Amino acid sequence: SKSSEEIKQQNSELSEKVHSLVSANSAMKLDMEDLHKKLEMAELMIQQFSNQAGSLDANQQLQMVLEEKASLETQVAQLSESLHQLQAERDQYVEKLKEERSIWQQRVQQLSEQVHTMAEEKEKHMAQIRELEANVTEL
Repeated sequence: SKSSEEIKQQNSELSEKVHSLVSANSAMKLDMEDLHKKLEMAELMIQQFSNQAGSLDANQQLQMVLEEKASLETQVAQLSESLHQLQAERDQYVEKLKEERSIWQQRVQQLSEQVHTMAEEKEKHMAQIRELEANVTEL
């Protein structure tokens, strides 16, 4: 019973971690989508500035946009890597929960069989007691 409570607590903690990872995963996906949109905007700005010929301000702006694009691409790559790591962790937690669930199902099955066996033994003993009482009464 104590072991059962401990494992239930562990399962609960692992479930919370999985939910937390799923939430973090969703947040990162949203961040990644936002960064992709910013990257697309930066690329559009680059195209616009590239089409404009020659002024120094346009070249400076183009350089800034190119730097921002590189920065956004780096952020997208980092978020992608973090997302993959979170997904791997989530998969590990899910696998561990499945294993523990299987172990608990086996335990429950064993205990159920023991309860059934004990009930049968109790019935046999009760029948013996009734038989012995009848013999005592007869004697």
